[in-house]
Amino acid sequence: MRSSIQLASLNYALVVAEEGSFLRAARRAGIDHTALSRRIRDLEYAMGTRIFHRHARGVGPTPAGERFLDRLRSVLLELDNTLTLARTGIKDEQQRLSIGSNGLVLAGRALDVIIEFGKCHPNVTVRLIDGSYPEPTAALGGIQVDVTVTSSSRSNGGPFELMLWKDTLAVVAASNHSLANCPVIEWSELRQETLLVRRGEAFLLADAVGNGVQLPAIVEHHVSAGILLRLVGNGLGVALIYDGDANDVPEDAVCRKLRIGGKPIQICNFARWRPDNANPALPIFIAFLRDRYPS
Repeated sequence: MRSSIQLASLNYALVVAEEGSFLRAARRAGIDHTALSRRIRDLEYAMGTRIFHRHARGVGPTPAGERFLDRLRSVLLELDNTLTLARTGIKDEQQRLSIGSNGLVLAGRALDVIIEFGKCHPNVTVRLIDGSYPEPTAALGGIQVDVTVTSSSRSNGGPFELMLWKDTLAVVAASNHSLANCPVIEWSELRQETLLVRRGEAFLLADAVGNGVQLPAIVEHHVSAGILLRLVGNGLGVALIYDGDANDVPEDAVCRKLRIGGKPIQICNFARWRPDNANPALPIFIAFLRDRYPS
């Protein structure tokens, strides 16, 4: 019987009992009165007994209906209390959230946001997975990543994506490099350079500069951003970072603005997640991001 009775129908029965009329109850519940009457009739059929008398002045509970409605009020009140306790437990219980990235983004501004989230929500333990993927959504294929904070030049256009901020690319070179004296570097000036990238960043770079634009020689390293910049400082090549992360450049390197055809190379940063992820910490993180980066 329980599987054939909907919770909404039980709530409607209480509203009908309080209003004494299908029409008034329908107005209060915000549904058509014929649909409400049909709901109550189906409920009575499923229970095998009449809950209400129908008469010219409206409706009233039968003796069996009176006993049922009294018990129903207690049951629904207990259900509300149980749900409240469950929500409180979710807030107080230590939770875990895995955040992945696809390269440059898990540093600087993005890392500051994640640190701020950790301070605002100490009951959520954040695990960072700095893995690079040919496509940002590939990280979400497994259960090890709840949400990705990724760089991309375009939106997927889906509802489970939040655009965070836009940034521009800059060049990092050794302080004694010939390009260090140029406040602005054109992409064409990198043609003879060795560009050091982290795993997966070559895909992001090609996507950002567009088809038909020649890339310099690229050497891919499976290392952290900090180690990559140390290689740059020692003259082993140049690298790209976000213009907003210029303060993270070590003392033996400099950061210079990058242009292509006189225009900056713009990169967007997105949060992406799966709609079927039931981790209770995920909506907390998404709400935190929406509050700081309203679309």
